[in-house]
Amino acid sequence: MRASKQLAVSGMLAALQIVLMFLGSVIWVLCYCAPMFCGLIMIILKESVGTKHCFIVYAVCSIIGLLFLPDKECVLTYIFFFGYYTIIRGGFEKLPKALAVVLKLLLYNVSIAASQLILFYVFGVPFESDFGKWSIPVLLLSFNIVFVFYEMLLPRLTFIYHKKYKSRVDRLLK
Repeated sequence: MRASKQLAVSGMLAALQIVLMFLGSVIWVLCYCAPMFCGLIMIILKESVGTKHCFIVYAVCSIIGLLFLPDKECVLTYIFFFGYYTIIRGGFEKLPKALAVVLKLLLYNVSIAASQLILFYVFGVPFESDFGKWSIPVLLLSFNIVFVFYEMLLPRLTFIYHKKYKSRVDRLLK
């Protein structure tokens, strides 16, 4: 594939990610779903164009999101985890399964905690919840459950992409 087509596909998928994060900024329910969808878009980008372009799109979307999107929580969730996770996920698959699971969960928890701390201390987003003192453990548990489902979804969606859509995308990009 020519470099101009790679750049065009990367630009279109970056724009799609920005639109999804904007929707996550505007529609409260999509605040955590939009970064996950953006991570899924990275599967298409990685398989069709390559890892180098994925990191460029990740950097561009992170900068544009921080500068222009109103909800920083959605953007920081993308920056700290979901934007790059599908790119580096293959490295975890080479490790023993138990070690890979532990490292993935550790990376996820540290990343989400860092994004929440930056939201609180840098951007001044108050931590409000109806759960009282149980809010942090409940949120952490629910985030981890969502991550486990996301992790189970990634290989299945990658398989579906390879079986059904990769040949179509490759034909469009020739």
